[in-house]
Amino acid sequence: MDLAERIRRVIALDPEAEAILFQNERYPWRYLSNAIHEFDTALLEQGIGEGASVGLIMRNRPWHAATLAATLVTGRALVTLSPMFSDEALARDIETLGLHAVLGDEFDLARVGVHDAAASAGAMIIELIADRDAPFRVVRPMSPASRGVLRPGIVLEMLSSGTTGIPKRIPLKLENLESSLAGDGAHAKSLADDALRLQSSPAVIWNPIVHISGAFFVIDALYSGRRFVLMERFDARAWSDFVEQEKVRVGQLNPTAMRMILDADIAPERLSSLKVIRGGTSATPPELQIAFEDRYGVPVLTTYGATEFAGAIVGWSPDDHATYGRSHLGASGRAQPGVELRVVEPVSGNVLPFGDSGVLEVRTAQSSADPQAWIRTSDLAVLDPEGFLWIQGRVDDVIVRGGFKVHAGKVAAALEEHDRVREAAVVGLPDQRLGQVPVAVVTTTSGAESLEASELIEFVKVRLAVYEVPADIKIVDALPLTPSMKVSRPALLALFAPVRSDS
Repeated sequence: MDLAERIRRVIALDPEAEAILFQNERYPWRYLSNAIHEFDTALLEQGIGEGASVGLIMRNRPWHAATLAATLVTGRALVTLSPMFSDEALARDIETLGLHAVLGDEFDLARVGVHDAAASAGAMIIELIADRDAPFRVVRPMSPASRGVLRPGIVLEMLSSGTTGIPKRIPLKLENLESSLAGDGAHAKSLADDALRLQSSPAVIWNPIVHISGAFFVIDALYSGRRFVLMERFDARAWSDFVEQEKVRVGQLNPTAMRMILDADIAPERLSSLKVIRGGTSATPPELQIAFEDRYGVPVLTTYGATEFAGAIVGWSPDDHATYGRSHLGASGRAQPGVELRVVEPVSGNVLPFGDSGVLEVRTAQSSADPQAWIRTSDLAVLDPEGFLWIQGRVDDVIVRGGFKVHAGKVAAALEEHDRVREAAVVGLPDQRLGQVPVAVVTTTSGAESLEASELIEFVKVRLAVYEVPADIKIVDALPLTPSMKVSRPALLALFAPVRSDS
């Protein structure tokens, strides 16, 4: 059965059973079925049918998750709109994306320019309401002069995470999502017989559902019949409360969230229900993984994926962790079923042998481009003989300083060897004479208030080539993050004034 039919059947299994927990309010599966019906009715009355473009200003709230479910089930194309955008950028998106309808909370629809942009595009405007029986209120019907664009075959048009710049829009087809769900090791085995049943252990979803990590977890929960807790943002103590109260067995934590759990000194007994942590968004530093696993006795199974692949394509299985857990620390895992990986030389495209560093290419039915083609990523990587993938950084993280190549990850690793450095991130800053120079931003361990940038520069001079030494280092309380809790390169660059040409 396809994804839409499966979600309908899951919802119908036990309509009164709990589906969503949000701010101490519990919503049954019936809430989702009612929302799907109300959504479909409201749009059909305006002639907005299958393939129509529905823009959602997407937040981690039940009525937003219900709208996501409704678009999937009724065959519309959900175009994600980011509430983190400025008013001007959000209004520009709404006016130019070719939307038949725009949905959002009252606050978001009232932001400067949003209503006028939707009206200018002729889009229907629907306000989302915290009402279990009537979650949609039509504010404005669609205009006869609507500039809505049909997106046949597209189920989601997602925003990338924006780690390196302005988020890109990536259209995903139904087959991309279905391939991603089928290859997801977290539930593939339990659902191999296509059994339909409600799962006992919930998921805690804190990743923004406007991006693929959060959206995938919601879709995964709908697909597998798993109730879920929605958090609007990550908070270590609140997350731990949910794990303890709801007896969560599988937790979702990226490296930043793991550090926050450790820094909050959450007692191990509070997380005793956990059987596994699924990591993601970025590689888990070995020392962090060791610290987390030693304190909580829970294996960390890292994954690697991208919006372009509708989720994860590489990951650790429990069996791999038992065999290779400590010998392969830092690896992202092995290819999921149906995924092929290779590493190529960046210029010639020649396939490189195991152990050689190059650019990662992927072939998978999860691809939003051609599922038969090798898709080149922006990641530098190594594949080892056991099939494990090691991400070494991004192609655009290579900084060319006066003709010499500087790998940002190598410089960051050298800084993190200092016993008072907690985290480091390195970017290339434009320079008139040299083209680019590496600059670094670091956070420190507790009690390291007296640490100076000059001390760190002297520290790395004996570990790096002279051209790899950062031209400047900023010491901050926390690294700037994107909404999906990845380090934001544009925000890092904004911390530095232009470097003089004699640097």
